[in-house]
Amino acid sequence: MMRRIKHAVLLEYTLLVCSILPLVFATSAAVYSGNLFSGGFGAIGKSVVYLYQRIVTVISLPIP
Repeated sequence: MMRRIKHAVLLEYTLLVCSILPLVFATSAAVYSGNLFSGGFGAIGKSVVYLYQRIVTVISLPIP
């Protein structure tokens, strides 16, 4: 009986991971668009990079 419960939990975990992976891949494709030799940031990725650069600039400006 205990072995059947362990397999059920493993199956549930596997189904959960497999259902989340397409969302992760779709998000990464929206943020980062690249091919084999050179890659670049997509439209969403560029805005994230610009936001990060602004935050780092604001944080580092008061430091002499």
